[in-house]
Amino acid sequence: MVFASFSFLFLFLPVFLLAYGLAPRRWRNLTLLAFSWLFYAWWRLDFLPLIVSIALWSWASAHWIAAAQGPAAQPQRRQRLLVAIAWPLLSLLYFKYFNLLVASAAALGAPAAGWQAVLLPVGLSFFVFGAISYSVDVYRGTVPAEPSFINYATYQSMFGHLVAGPVVRYAWVAERLRARAFDSAEFSAGCERFALGIAAKVLLADTLAPLVDSAFTLEAPSAGDAALGTLAYGLQLYFDFAAYSAMAIGLGLMVGLRFPENFDHPYLSTSLAQFWRRWHISLSSWLRDYLYIPLGGSRHGLARACVALLVTMGLGGLWHGAGWTFLLWGLWHGAGLVVHRLWRRARPEPAQPSVAGKVAGHVLTLLFVLLGWMVFRAQSWNEAQVMADALRGLHGWPVSADLAASLRPNLFLALLASGVLVYAPLAWRQHPARAQAVSRLRSWLAMPLFLCALWVLQGRSVVPFLYFQF
Repeated sequence: MVFASFSFLFLFLPVFLLAYGLAPRRWRNLTLLAFSWLFYAWWRLDFLPLIVSIALWSWASAHWIAAAQGPAAQPQRRQRLLVAIAWPLLSLLYFKYFNLLVASAAALGAPAAGWQAVLLPVGLSFFVFGAISYSVDVYRGTVPAEPSFINYATYQSMFGHLVAGPVVRYAWVAERLRARAFDSAEFSAGCERFALGIAAKVLLADTLAPLVDSAFTLEAPSAGDAALGTLAYGLQLYFDFAAYSAMAIGLGLMVGLRFPENFDHPYLSTSLAQFWRRWHISLSSWLRDYLYIPLGGSRHGLARACVALLVTMGLGGLWHGAGWTFLLWGLWHGAGLVVHRLWRRARPEPAQPSVAGKVAGHVLTLLFVLLGWMVFRAQSWNEAQVMADALRGLHGWPVSADLAASLRPNLFLALLASGVLVYAPLAWRQHPARAQAVSRLRSWLAMPLFLCALWVLQGRSVVPFLYFQF
């Protein structure tokens, strides 16, 4: 079940909101947890015990870590932390990466006859990262161990962010998990965010999906095919995932929980470092705080920082998917961040960058990111190589007749609207009055766009969110 489906919009969500609204305040977390587990079981009941066990393990082990107090207990706390993250991490390694290891070994000649592929539970990557961050934060003393398993499991399993993020940290919602009251303004804001998210998903991301699929399945794409397909994929991925994040934030507001913003107009970035401060912010900050900094960060010299960047981004790439192309994508961005750091070390950024410098930085960043998306979208080394050859013009330069035949007016409209929405914030980001006017316009358009999305959705099969597969 996905948010952009009639079963969720007209069955699950209304029943949940009714039950949640009627529940006494002390039972609200239990109600939210029960419906979250039901939401997950709707997909696969047999994997529900897995996420329940991870939540129970992390909750109990956090108390075990917290019980070791004092400087003399520090080695013991480290050992307990390793135990705390062991079960979540081993679960992720097995379900997500065992197929890749077996396939890679078989490609090298190892016997793999009779191997049955392991099915990846939806949302496991996000669930495990939440469990690990909680255990580490308790170990560091930045958050206390949560006394109530119901409260902790609600944080871990809340259906709004359960299957595709954002990567929510316990500290961000701890206070409201313990006590929150219904706020009509927050509920209204949540409905607006959810409606706009549905509209972006259905009207933009899903409309672009056929163009992307056509471009990436051509046997001999031209340079125009590869460029158009990659551009469309970059827009599809952004509006798909940003839409999911908006819906997750909206659902959280409906029940009094505030999740962080996950995107801040990343395609307007003027450097790769800025892009990663704006794209999938909850994951970027997680990788920084729980991987890059523990690896040494910037505290031990330039060489150590560059190695930490490469390792962090490489592992971040593999987190996105069990494929070597994801590792390549992560290392591509890691190398880009290293080059950016070396460049800034040699030529510090001026206090007031010139307009020409900003434009050049933006163009270079966007081209770099889009080339990375080409590798990210490829299903195999061969497909990545085919697209790379296409960009070199080995099969011609114009858009081919095969891809042109799949183009429809709605695709052109979706491309145009996506481009406008990417660059429109430039017109109001530095003008508060304009920003307020745009905010009011969004409020007025939320319901018409939502109804339009429903009308389109009823004539189209449900398209899963792209991040479900990661």
